[in-house]
Amino acid sequence: MKIYERENGFSMVEILVVMSVMVIVLALGSSFLSGMSVLRRSVDETTNNISSLLQIGKLRSARDGVEYRVVFARCGNVDDSDADCPVCASPASYEGYQAGDDMIAVTFERGDSNRGSTTWCIQSSHTRKFRRDLVFAASDNMGDEENPASFAFLPSGMRRDFLEDTEDEVVTISPTNGSRIDKCGVITVSPSGNISVNEGKWVDSACNPVRESSAAPSPAPAG
Repeated sequence: MKIYERENGFSMVEILVVMSVMVIVLALGSSFLSGMSVLRRSVDETTNNISSLLQIGKLRSARDGVEYRVVFARCGNVDDSDADCPVCASPASYEGYQAGDDMIAVTFERGDSNRGSTTWCIQSSHTRKFRRDLVFAASDNMGDEENPASFAFLPSGMRRDFLEDTEDEVVTISPTNGSRIDKCGVITVSPSGNISVNEGKWVDSACNPVRESSAAPSPAPAG
């Protein structure tokens, strides 16, 4: 009587099934990682975009020899009675960022002096796309109840308030509580006008930089 022994190994069908499962798993993993990469990159792009706008305001001040102000708001009521110097009718006319907005507005304004300007002529206004699951937050010394967050630069490159305010002014881009994003960005402007950027991970309502830096603590988002 012949005894048949089963050879060790997998059949071709079994191998094809395993390979198919591996391809599906790899595809799903790659898609997830790619999606997360896009989300994280959006924070970096927004952070660097805002930093670039501040650099432009600083350079324009040096170029024109007068104070220049970068205001994180648009003017809803422009007084253009002076065609050469349109101004925002009142502080209340500025429309700043509110949590949940999908746009951030930035207005460049030219002062009437190289120090202590009292009139700010609107030069240009720009809007940038902003994810609704991100939050724009500014440190308290960047504005008050009547005025929106802003930076004013002297032609020397220093901040206008460098003699009165020795604290860094800070902008933080962070995710909302329900966001899939875990990245954040911090932009710091020192009294001397130095603009620095830190990109990090958002943990326990704080932006922990990827590497150690001298950046000031980030403000927590409102609400």
